[in-house]
Amino acid sequence: MNPHQVPVKGSACLAALLWFGVSTASAAGDCWIEVFDRTDFAGNRVRIEGPAVLPSLTQLGGGDWSDRIESLVVGPAASVTVYRNEALRVDPEPGPAYHGEAIKSWGETPDAYSDQQATFGPGKREHHLGELRFHQNIRSLKVTCGP
Repeated sequence: MNPHQVPVKGSACLAALLWFGVSTASAAGDCWIEVFDRTDFAGNRVRIEGPAVLPSLTQLGGGDWSDRIESLVVGPAASVTVYRNEALRVDPEPGPAYHGEAIKSWGETPDAYSDQQATFGPGKREHHLGELRFHQNIRSLKVTCGP
């Protein structure tokens, strides 16, 4: 094992809630996410085996990974949702209704708004979360397993 890689199993109690969605692929070790503290899959890393629900990243792999993740790789049988807030929380946008998707469809960037969660499908390799405005801005995550 690489000295910078720390495997982490999600909380057994919370993971049990997701158990019925697990396929045989996850049993073979294909359901995981690997997170890195530098872009381009460099630096320190932690592998999280799914299914897992992590409402906080402050004690992940023996360290605080909250607001630290720069790049990630999703296993072939995993889907991962990351959140800007702890406890997988999505706060209602303040002010007028959020129309970020409409603004994006017009080819514009909704600078006044920010997405509070992002989902990455099986096999996704995101080399720089800054391109999605998520670098060093993830405080909780959920790994689900499926076909």
